[in-house]
Parts: sequence; structure tokens; C-alpha cells
Amino acid sequence: MTVTELRPEGGGTSTEGLAAAEKASAEAEAMRIKNESDRRRAKLADEKAAAKAQADIESSLADAADERRRRDEARREVAARKAKAEKSAEQWRRAAKTIAIVCVIVSLPLQIMAFWDPTAWFLVAAPFVLEGVAWALLKGAEAAVDDGRPSWHYRLGALAQASIAAWINFDHGSAAFGTATGLGGALCSLIGPTIWDLHENGRIAKREGRKTWSQRWTERREARAEQVKTKKLIAARIEQDETVWERAVYLAAALGELTPSDRTYRRAWDEIHGTDPGQTAEIIAARRAARRAVRIASNGPLKDENTQLDSQMDPDDERPSKAPKKSGEDGRKNNGGTPPRRVPGEVKYSAAARTEMSNEGRRRAASKTDA
Repeated sequence: MTVTELRPEGGGTSTEGLAAAEKASAEAEAMRIKNESDRRRAKLADEKAAAKAQADIESSLADAADERRRRDEARREVAARKAKAEKSAEQWRRAAKTIAIVCVIVSLPLQIMAFWDPTAWFLVAAPFVLEGVAWALLKGAEAAVDDGRPSWHYRLGALAQASIAAWINFDHGSAAFGTATGLGGALCSLIGPTIWDLHENGRIAKREGRKTWSQRWTERREARAEQVKTKKLIAARIEQDETVWERAVYLAAALGELTPSDRTYRRAWDEIHGTDPGQTAEIIAARRAARRAVRIASNGPLKDENTQLDSQMDPDDERPSKAPKKSGEDGRKNNGGTPPRRVPGEVKYSAAARTEMSNEGRRRAASKTDA
């Protein structure tokens, strides 16, 4: 709408038309500003939403990256532990073999010398039989372990054969070269097969999932501690309420329990006392009385209390008793029961009250005049 459109038919400019045009222009400008403001707010809201969505996406990607990194680290740790275990097992295997070979180098010549006889030269094969049988039995134990069969009889036979070879080395070595040589030969006959048997024992334990000595000792210690704890708990429950415990034992026997479980004990307590363990009717009543006393104390003085008077008296002073009222007295002092007269201006009334009092006075005066 323009100013020309608002001009009257006579061609003159109307003041009302100009005012209407200005008002329309102002409203249009206000609407434009409002639309622009709404557009900016909508754009800002969209930008905030987009920023929040982007932040959420980045956070999710970061969390996913952290999770992948943790999984990769866990896999690397597992792989490292596995590689270390394999390396340690291989080193232990090599060490056991090396010790066994050295022991054979020491013990076998002593046995050859012990069996050497020019007139019975064929006995020189006896040491190889003694040492060979022990190692053959150990190899049989290894095959049994790999095949998942019992291996204890192979290992027992190998140790028995090694003991015989050790006795021969000690007897001959001590007589021919002295006690030290005999003792060294005997130990070598025993140490070699024993070391290898320990290696096989480790493989058997790993295959069967046996726990280590420290693990078994820890479990036994925890079991003993649990038993002590259970005994103390039973003693405490019996001391607390023997009737409930007897009922719990009865229920446990009926339910097939060797010792009453916590669930059985709660059931027994509920049957005897009708509430949760540790609660009785007396305890609940005492708690309710205590809460009632706290509630009364928190809500202020009672009707028969005078805190202002009590605060001005010593604790050891006795509160003065009130004298009985005489007839015609209202409890005030030295006035014979007559209320005090009020002095004009003593009491401040509101304007509405003063107006009502004036109207009442005029009504009373008019009624007396009519009378």
C-alpha cells in the first residue's frame, strides 16, 4: 500500500491516510525484522544441532578408536605372553637335554669301567643297556603324554633304572677313584633322567590343566579362612537368637543343605519374628517411639512448656506455682480483675477500620434520636 492509494478522491492528502501508511510500513518493517530474527535463530539452532551431531560422531569415533586400541594392546600382550612362554619352554627343553647329555658323559664311562673284563668283554654293553633303558622309558613317557595316555609307569621304571645305575657308579667310583668320584657318578646317573622327568611332568600338568603349588596353597588358605568365617557367623547367630537358628537348621535339613544358607536363615527369622533378620517387634516399637520423640522435639515446645520462662531461670530453680484465681479476677496483677483502660491513640487502626467505626457511630446516634 502506498500513500497515493490512501489519498482521498478529491486529490488532497489525508492525515489519516499518511498515518495508516506509516503504520503499515512500520508493521511491515517489524515483520521483516521478526522474520529475519527467526531465520537467524533457526540457522543458529541448525548450526548448534550440526555441531552437536559432529561432536557426537567424533566422540563415537574416538571411543571406537580407543576400543580398537585396547583390543590391539590386549592381543599384543597375549601374543607376547604366549611367545615368551614358548621361548621359555624351548629354553627349558634345551637346558634339560644339555644337562642329560653331560650327565651321560660322566656316568657312562664309570659304568663301562665297572663292567670291563678282558675275559668277558661283552659285558661292556651292560652300561649302555642300563642307561639306555632309562632314557627309552622316558621317551615312552613322552610318547604317552603326547598321545594322552597314562605315563606314570614309564616314569617310575626310568627312575628305578637310573637308581640302579647310580648305585653301580657309586660303588665302583668310590672303590676305584674315591668317594667324591663315586658320589658324582651316582648323582649324574640320577640327575639326567630326573631333570627330563621334571620336563615331562610340566607338559603333563599343562595338558591336564593342573594348578601350580602356589595356586593350590592359596586356595587352601582361602578355604580355611572361609571356614573360620562361617564358624564365627554360626556362633554369632546362635548367640543372637538360638530359637531362630534351630528353626534354620531344621529348614536346612528339609531343603538338603548341610549348613543353613542366608536365604534359609532369613526364612527362619521371618517365621519366628515376622520381619527381616535383625528386627523384632520390640526393636520396631522402640524405633517408632524414638522417632516420635524426635518429631515432637523438632516441632517446638508442648502445651505445658514455657520456654521463655525456662530460659530465664537457672536449671536448679523451681518454677513458681500459680495461685488459684479468685472470683472476679482475670489473672492480671493488682487490678482486681478489671481490664485496663485504653488511651486514645494507643492503638493504630487502618483507614477502612476508622471509616467503619465512624459509620457505626452515626448509625447509633441516629437510632437514639429516632427513639
